[in-house]
Amino acid sequence: MNYGKKRTRKREHELASKGTMIRKKFNVIFCKALLICFFAVVIVGGCSAFGVISGIIASAPSIEDIDATPTGYLTTVLDNQGNQTATLVASGSNRKYVTIDEIPINLQHAFVAIEDERFYDHNGIDLQGILRAGLKGVASGFHFSEGASTITQQLLKNTVFTQWTSEQSMADKFERKFQEQYLALQLEKVVDKDWILENYLNAINLGQNTLGVGVASERYFGKDVSELTLSECAVLAAITQSPSYYNPITHPDHNKERRQKVLNNMLDQGYISQSEYDEAVADNVYDRIQVVNVESQDENINSYFVDEMTDQIVQDMIDRLGYTETQAYKALYQGGLTIESTQDPDIQNICDEEVNNLENYPTDPKVSFSYRVSIQSPDGTISNYSQQTMLSYYQKSNKNYSINFDSEDDARAAIEQYKADLMQDGDVVVDGSETLTFTVQPQAALTVMDQSTGEVKALVGGRGDKTANKTLNRATDTTRQPGSTFKIIAAYAPALDAGGLTLAAVQDDAPYNYGSGQGGAVNNYDKRYRGFTTLREGIIDSINVVAVKTLAQIGPSLGYDYIRNFGFTTVGIDESGNETLALGGLTNGVTNLELTAAYATISNSGTYIKPKFYTRILDHDGNVLLDNTAPESHTVLKETTAWLLTDAMKDVMTQGTGTPAYFGSSMAQAGKSGTTTKNRDALFAGFTPYYTCVVWGGYDDNAVQNSGQTTYPKKIWKAVMSRIHEDLPYADFEKPDGIVTATVCKESGKLAIDGVCTNDPRGNMAYTEYFATGTAPTDYCDHHILVNICADSGQLAGANCPNTYATGVYVIGGSANTEDAPYLLTEEALANTCTMHNAPSTPYESTPYTPVPGVTDIPSQDTNTGTTDSGTSPGDSGTSTGEGQTTGDNTGGSAENTGDNTDGSQ
Repeated sequence: MNYGKKRTRKREHELASKGTMIRKKFNVIFCKALLICFFAVVIVGGCSAFGVISGIIASAPSIEDIDATPTGYLTTVLDNQGNQTATLVASGSNRKYVTIDEIPINLQHAFVAIEDERFYDHNGIDLQGILRAGLKGVASGFHFSEGASTITQQLLKNTVFTQWTSEQSMADKFERKFQEQYLALQLEKVVDKDWILENYLNAINLGQNTLGVGVASERYFGKDVSELTLSECAVLAAITQSPSYYNPITHPDHNKERRQKVLNNMLDQGYISQSEYDEAVADNVYDRIQVVNVESQDENINSYFVDEMTDQIVQDMIDRLGYTETQAYKALYQGGLTIESTQDPDIQNICDEEVNNLENYPTDPKVSFSYRVSIQSPDGTISNYSQQTMLSYYQKSNKNYSINFDSEDDARAAIEQYKADLMQDGDVVVDGSETLTFTVQPQAALTVMDQSTGEVKALVGGRGDKTANKTLNRATDTTRQPGSTFKIIAAYAPALDAGGLTLAAVQDDAPYNYGSGQGGAVNNYDKRYRGFTTLREGIIDSINVVAVKTLAQIGPSLGYDYIRNFGFTTVGIDESGNETLALGGLTNGVTNLELTAAYATISNSGTYIKPKFYTRILDHDGNVLLDNTAPESHTVLKETTAWLLTDAMKDVMTQGTGTPAYFGSSMAQAGKSGTTTKNRDALFAGFTPYYTCVVWGGYDDNAVQNSGQTTYPKKIWKAVMSRIHEDLPYADFEKPDGIVTATVCKESGKLAIDGVCTNDPRGNMAYTEYFATGTAPTDYCDHHILVNICADSGQLAGANCPNTYATGVYVIGGSANTEDAPYLLTEEALANTCTMHNAPSTPYESTPYTPVPGVTDIPSQDTNTGTTDSGTSPGDSGTSTGEGQTTGDNTGGSAENTGDNTDGSQ
């Protein structure tokens, strides 16, 4: 670089030049102007923002006018006749107010540590928390998922700003937020921290229909809030962010993860010592919660119907009104709502009476129980036990051990023996830990729906007295195997609707194995194999092989698609390839409510309507909060398909497995029975033109039922439906346009041939069947054949027989090990030609039978099992035996229960 004198003088001249000075001056002026504009914008914007915020604050309610304590109005439930049936209140089963002195300091600190760590230091708002949440929101792409609301703000949000769920825009949200923060500052000027924390801990939703820590401690731990341990305090504090997701009963793993964070925060913030932390972390609190899992007792016990209705309302408030779960529960139990339910009190009373009518059951009731006890050993260790640990304990040596006893005395004796077997020298029962509740067995559940509206008219979730709210509802909460009731849903409905089959289509009822990897042999309940059987006969007599082969023919994936379209939510995609779907062989089973809705779809001409438990909800001022009158529906089946299935199920009632449920000709009825492996479940699903009803029966512990004692669901269905319809005019299922008839053969499902199908050795196989237009067969029977007989010998005519006549109708294409076997024309029979005019074993030199349209040859037959000794053999003269058609009708229905199962193992 040149630093000489000449270069230096030249540079000085450039810097002092006029042009350079002008540029410098311009830059200075421009920067000053830019700075002035910036400050002007800041000042104007700040003034505008100050004005907006001032206006928002000015519109906020006065601190003197608000009440931040958790209060509310009771909610009234009306039946469909306007009668009050229940009240939902903010005390008792859902809130028990406790003072700050009753709330353990560990519980107070647990909520502070996880919800608002600077609660004791800030003045209502947490500027540090707001900055942190803002930075994280910007860093995550302006997704502001982390909250910065203080406990004071949360209290105001839950007690003052209760309409925040109706906010329509971000402007509304910001307005509420600023007012919330302003009032938080004002509230903390007039009340102390203990007052705020006390009201907050009494206002929060802690799941399981509990509001506040008082009732939550009783619900989850069976003790007063003042007795909670540190570990238990952390469990409750972990719930509040999302009461469903962190529910310690239904999602213990989720709660455990957040509980760990609560304890970590408490340790980091100095609320607990390391030794207290270690003890709490090591506590097996979730096993204890499961043992204590009994619903809180309440003098105002709601029905199973109301329990399910409230669950539906909470979900609708979340889905349709945008409420959080906390807001939905608060609105329901404190909002002073009026709920117009769909419950029909007369139908409900009938259902309650018949489910509990001992005359509907084949034996005296048994008794099971819910039991829990804590036993303390001499070293201070406490172990918890229940009816489930008792069952497991004895089933180790006796797999058939059951906790179903003949009487309460027998049950108590068994419990005492269990304690004696468990307890060692020095062991003692912890005071107050032993509880015992008896339950009648077998249990039952049913649902009655008006299929035309989707309204649930009655629901029974269990047999016996209901002793608490939100107890096990077997109609909605329990999933059980549906057995043969699922044949209609998974196999026959899709087969008729989209699978190209008809009620006349036949399956060969012969030994059959499920598809690869899906199980072994498919067995019929009566151990029979009928041979060629129409789908109508398969429905009437509940034939397992016919149902499974039908599903295999159309493809299990098609059946699965229809299952989902019928509204079932518990059947997973991993089951979509299983042929066991045809018999209701499911991983999780289905609920009684969803099974009722599926059958209601058929009775409603193929249109599914989501079950509803209420029509309208009015707010405290009488305004409509939720209108549920419009049906939520979609088409599942063609009208013609629904009618054809219904027509077949009408025969089930009068000549098939449903005859014990048939209540006479005063009303058209259709239905389907079902049992599962070893009769662990027994069901009857049916409907009339007015109502659909499904009844389930079985033991809560899935115990085996005797085969002759599973008709009670049919008896209950009959008793309920006959009484419901006593004063209703006769109605039949309306036949839609697009139904035609055709005379077909039972052996082939194709057009019957007069003189052939009508002359089957077992009787006339021609009958009239219904079809959807365009599906009636056009081909003739190809499962019957008419053979030529030598007039002299009575044997099959050979080439040299001078006098022959056409007679002798036989079956072709069937299986030898079925009831078609005696009537099959086999290769062996073809070799038995007339020996009077032909040499022994002379092969045919001319056609020995009269061809039937559609038949060009005689298929070879499987003769491994031989034939039975009844009926007419091909070597006989061909005269009819006079025996009636072998359909296996079982009027009592009890035969079905010996093996009409989900897995075909019997």
